[in-house]
Amino acid sequence: PKGTADAVYLAAVFEHLQAVLEEFRPELVLYDAGVDVHMDDDLGNFCISWDGLRKREEMVLQLCVSKGIPIAFVIGGGYHRNAKHLSKRHALVFHAAAKLYRGL
Repeated sequence: PKGTADAVYLAAVFEHLQAVLEEFRPELVLYDAGVDVHMDDDLGNFCISWDGLRKREEMVLQLCVSKGIPIAFVIGGGYHRNAKHLSKRHALVFHAAAKLYRGL
């Protein structure tokens, strides 16, 4: 719902992603890492913080990797007049991937 913040959003993403991965056991996950859920997005209606976005990216990638499922991601969604601000949001998924794969 409009105004959803980190805790509710992250719990829902975790719950539903885990269930989908268990039920369907995909051979590959294609992840559209949209950032329009961020609190500063010009068009989005959620209130997800920088930390919430970072946690989402780490969680999605970690869940897939922990189940041995390859994951490919693209950036998408996210609207802001300041390109630097928007690019920092999009970069979070790349940082999360680098952090995860350095630890493997």
